[in-house]
Amino acid sequence: MTIVIAHRGLDETYPENTVIAFKAALEKGYAIEIDVRGTSDDELIVLHDDTVDRTTDGEGRVAQMTLAEVKALNAGSWCGEEFAGAQIPTLMETFDAVKEFGTAETTLIIEMKTLDPGCINKICDGLAERGLLSSTVGIGLIHLSVDVRRRFYGGSPDFQCASVANVAAELPAAISDPYSSWIYVRYLMSAEDVKAAHDGDKKVIASGPDVMENLDNMVLSAEAGADTIMAYHPDAIADRLA
Repeated sequence: MTIVIAHRGLDETYPENTVIAFKAALEKGYAIEIDVRGTSDDELIVLHDDTVDRTTDGEGRVAQMTLAEVKALNAGSWCGEEFAGAQIPTLMETFDAVKEFGTAETTLIIEMKTLDPGCINKICDGLAERGLLSSTVGIGLIHLSVDVRRRFYGGSPDFQCASVANVAAELPAAISDPYSSWIYVRYLMSAEDVKAAHDGDKKVIASGPDVMENLDNMVLSAEAGADTIMAYHPDAIADRLA
């Protein structure tokens, strides 16, 4: 069965990239996609933007802020006053939520926004301690660079990296990538494409704007055999696939 990935958590209802949004998605059986970046004191947090301006009551670039400064911000009120207590979570707090509430075979998609000192070992060790390596996939800077995938493989050969195929012509190279077990696919795949990936011992994340925003194409991706689908509207596609 195709697993639905809730983009930044259940962000249609809750403030994006917060534990409350993650819990809501995980309890519905979805995987979650999160964005990871580092603070000035080399702590890993979950936030999409490189500034805190859009989703908190603060201002400034994350790379120039300490974890304490980030944690002091209100990360929920912009989405509704009932979420005023929400904070930007650390990556380890997010891992704890996935461990506690996740039920899907694949529960976590980590999009790396930055590569900070020591982050690879922190991520691999944190996942291993919680038994989450087999249910986590890395994208972002990971899918963009074979060197980054190699470095994560060095951190743990059990960490699951994704290579990328933006168009069908890139699929063979993604399948042959030596450091990935998944392919982050950013076009509408055919059943033959999915079979080629599976025959190459790769699993598939169906994504890209033509998929994530289009319910009909998400259904087609599931029918083609995609292992997971990244969705802006996870409840809507889950209803269609039920």
